[in-house]
Amino acid sequence: MYIDLTGVILKNRYCIISQIGKGGQGTMYLARDMELGTFWAIKQLSLSMKKEAELLRRLNHSSLPRMTDYTEQDDKCYLVMEYIKGKSLNEYLKTNNLLSFEEILTITRTILQIFQYLHSQKPPIYYGDLKPENLMRTETGKIYLVDFGSALYSYGTVRKNIKGTKGYAAPEQYQGMLTAASDFYALGKTIQQLCGRNKYPYYMRSPQFAKFISKCCREDANRRWQNVSDAENCLNKVKTKPVSLKSFLVPTCAVLITIAAGILKAGVFPVLPEFQYTLAAVTDTFYSMDYRSADEQTRQRLGLDIERKLQKMLRFYKKSEEQIRLLELLAWNGELIGKANKSEFYYRQLITYEPQYGRGYLEFGKFLCRQERYEQSREVYEEWEKQTKEEKIDNSGINQQQIEEWQKQAEQK
Repeated sequence: MYIDLTGVILKNRYCIISQIGKGGQGTMYLARDMELGTFWAIKQLSLSMKKEAELLRRLNHSSLPRMTDYTEQDDKCYLVMEYIKGKSLNEYLKTNNLLSFEEILTITRTILQIFQYLHSQKPPIYYGDLKPENLMRTETGKIYLVDFGSALYSYGTVRKNIKGTKGYAAPEQYQGMLTAASDFYALGKTIQQLCGRNKYPYYMRSPQFAKFISKCCREDANRRWQNVSDAENCLNKVKTKPVSLKSFLVPTCAVLITIAAGILKAGVFPVLPEFQYTLAAVTDTFYSMDYRSADEQTRQRLGLDIERKLQKMLRFYKKSEEQIRLLELLAWNGELIGKANKSEFYYRQLITYEPQYGRGYLEFGKFLCRQERYEQSREVYEEWEKQTKEEKIDNSGINQQQIEEWQKQAEQK
């Protein structure tokens, strides 16, 4: 339940003036220090998220907000931090502002400097949720990286409920892993978003810049940048001299003509079939005699073929309800063919990147119980319970009996 904290005074010192932001993990307020007359940003978090405060206390970098005080009240904790007056790069882009090539390079270098600082800590700190929303730009153009709710120390990177944002999070984050290479993946995706419709002109302007982004965004973590030093060496070779109009228009027109010729030759523009019909064509295999009467090896082969087809559909059908249905089927199919790791991979996508999807928690928790991983099932149950209390997930389609059965299973020794 949301409670307006305007007028509330914390520690007999910080008077909350207004709410200035709200995210999946906390709410941000503007407060006035009644002793000094200065303004601070105060982040309200549940006590279970206080690790962000513990982490921020260690950090001291010019592009990170300083944490100056901390307090706990009821079941919440409050982080008193430097107030950054400005707006996120996501807000900046929404107002139809375009960033110049030079601005993009400056932002990229700033992020690399921040990564160098974080990754060089002992133990290293991995940020885990880089995106335009978490990059603040002040009125003077200075860039700050905010919101450390997803950050982890390197020793805590395996099999955790790692947070992230769909479209920016690296593939290995779906499997509960976070490394330096994961941060570089998010960097590549973030810079692509900041480039907007100028992405390909910028690539053509500097092939070295395109190479830098391409290596950031590789699916295989081992083929991405592994450290800031190598990434900076590549970026430093990028030339900022603008290209001539002719050198840009000629190859661009050639590409457009080729695409147009291909469409005209085909005679039609591609149109996606109805989702339900395409899905039925794939899932009919489950009900076929070939599948039902098949031996284990044949079923596995058919299951892998179903997985390939469902993965292909994921690339084309982008509506939220379509993505959820496909991920559900992929998770169930993985279990049917005896590939529990595949099932877990898809279940983690459901609960990590569709946080409002309540049934995903239930199905994932039951799956973990079937795998006799009761401790991890309890962790998922506790996460579901916390999200439900904060009214962030949709529990439609889940009856109380199903929840009670899951809780009973999860409590097994």
